[in-house]
Amino acid sequence: MKNFYFSGLISCGLLLAAAQTNGQSFGQDANTPVHQNHIDHSSLYAYPEDQNIIVLRWTTGDEIEVDHYVIEKSTDSIYFNPLHEVVARGAIDATGDSSYQDEDAYPTSSTNYYRLATIYKDGNTLYSPVVRADVNSARTPILTPTVLTVGGTLRMNNWHEQPMIVDFFTTSGVRVGSYMVKGTSFNINTYGMNRGLLVYRICDENHALINTGKIMLQ
Repeated sequence: MKNFYFSGLISCGLLLAAAQTNGQSFGQDANTPVHQNHIDHSSLYAYPEDQNIIVLRWTTGDEIEVDHYVIEKSTDSIYFNPLHEVVARGAIDATGDSSYQDEDAYPTSSTNYYRLATIYKDGNTLYSPVVRADVNSARTPILTPTVLTVGGTLRMNNWHEQPMIVDFFTTSGVRVGSYMVKGTSFNINTYGMNRGLLVYRICDENHALINTGKIMLQ
């Protein structure tokens, strides 16, 4: 029997806590208005399937004002990144709900958190409560070694036999390299890079974020 982990006790109000201006609420970026019509509230469930794929399901009510949904992902339940965007169908079944299913094929850690952002046609946003799904993270692509000498070769462990993009950044957020990886190992051009810590992000054409990590360039 699979273990399900839900953090439904985390209230939507806590997630949307922000400064109030003229009676209007704003999201975490302090700029996006937050929709507060709880009749249209979207529920989200996440659970691990075979081969550590996390299935994401949600149902909604009346979608007449909904433009699209964004699945957001986090490893600490605080800082979220967009994972997938899903266009609202606007179709309602006999029960009055519209059901959706998505998947996260690359869980970035053993503990993963998700939330659903409902984007309305008027630009307002409603966030669902955060949900949690725990998996064995052994299948997540990751770069090794963590200490790289100039001219050395990086290896992508748990490569999924499809092209992936690896971007490298300084700790201040400046991108210093971007590579299309089509195998389990690749070299990076370290010419002009300062020695020290580099941050990498792995993605592909279907996933805005698969994994992140750090390597030390010597």
